[in-house]
Amino acid sequence: MPLRIGIPRGLLYYYYGDVWSDFFRTLGAEPAVSPETTRAVLAAGGCIDEVCLPVKAFYGHARVLAGTVDRLFLPRVVSAAPGHYTCPKIIGLPDILRSSLPGGPPLIAPTVDLRAGRLSLYRAITGVGALLGRSPLYSLYAWQRAWRVRRGEQAAAVGEGDGGRPRVVLVGHPYLLYDRQISMDVIGRLTALGMAVVTPDRADRRAADRAAAALPKNIFWHYCRSLAGAALAFLGAASPPAGMIFLTSFACGPDSLIGELLRRQAGKRGVPFLLLALDEHTAEAGLVTRLEAFTDMLRRRRP
Repeated sequence: MPLRIGIPRGLLYYYYGDVWSDFFRTLGAEPAVSPETTRAVLAAGGCIDEVCLPVKAFYGHARVLAGTVDRLFLPRVVSAAPGHYTCPKIIGLPDILRSSLPGGPPLIAPTVDLRAGRLSLYRAITGVGALLGRSPLYSLYAWQRAWRVRRGEQAAAVGEGDGGRPRVVLVGHPYLLYDRQISMDVIGRLTALGMAVVTPDRADRRAADRAAAALPKNIFWHYCRSLAGAALAFLGAASPPAGMIFLTSFACGPDSLIGELLRRQAGKRGVPFLLLALDEHTAEAGLVTRLEAFTDMLRRRRP
């Protein structure tokens, strides 16, 4: 019977979850992804203090999986690119889970630190493969195969038309934007309000890298740098967006810096900017009111 590997649906899952699932399937294991976030999941994660809402949600997902899997997959991603770091909370996730989930399934928690090159990634891949009885060569093959599938899925065009609707760039980490419970389905709400929503993953990667590299100071938080580059690429386009919304989680230090940076850059280009900070106490009515007011203003500004 294949080993059942639990993958919590939170945080880095929204960056690499499809790759992880394909990787484990190729290795002969059975990946088990937790269901979408619910109020009960958020409540389960509320027992952890001093962390942001996405980390609490992640813990809730881990608790959902704990009694149904043989192992929990939780890599310690220190750095995803040379010269950059991930959020300290992401780095410390394995420790948070070990201390907060006593008696839970054993963790598969390889360390990935790409500051000095890709050797750390190769060691993590082959180490996970060894736990499942696979050779280093086959483990690397399984990972490369998973990445090829992912790149094929990302090959869609990035510049589809807006159908005459005001184009709004919605900036935020995928674990906020695409978690409908945490974000209160902000993408669906903006679409229902008649907006053409564009997210950072639709930006041209080269343009985003150039925009981030042109900043006077390097942003060493890797995922924040990617967000800033994508947003700046949209702002610097020949046809800038009608508006920009930055969706963040309350108590996220790196995001607070990026939000201020984008607010200033949007102001220089005359693009209306809205900051939405979310936590477990955010009222749905208040969020809807702000979205309605912002989109109404964008329609009134149109020639």
